[in-house]
Amino acid sequence: MLGPADANCVGREESTNMNMIMKAGVLATLVTLAACGAEDASRSGTSENAATAGAAPAASASESHSGTGTVKSISGSDVTIAHEEIKSIGWPAMEMTFTAADPALANGIKPGDRVSFAFTKGDGATTLTSISKQ
Repeated sequence: MLGPADANCVGREESTNMNMIMKAGVLATLVTLAACGAEDASRSGTSENAATAGAAPAASASESHSGTGTVKSISGSDVTIAHEEIKSIGWPAMEMTFTAADPALANGIKPGDRVSFAFTKGDGATTLTSISKQ
């Protein structure tokens, strides 16, 4: 027969086992939540740098964007434009070179002209699809 001292030992052992089970359950839950959070982060494109944080979401390559600016230079199919902010793609005002889908797009355009233009972006290339004097 077990005495009162033996009953305390059995109770403590069960309590210790329950504590270990609860700790293991909490740990498993935390690991699962962390894994789910990491998966969501990789899907949501959080690799953007701080310069684009809060900017408009990146658009797909098939979407067209438009802007206004001043032509700085034209060389073959490359047209360099100092453009204003382009909110649809989250770009600040800057000077950049666009490659014309057709070099004839720039006919009649010269450096210094104020222009409206449209382009697509994909695979690191920005393709000028239309340009006209303002």
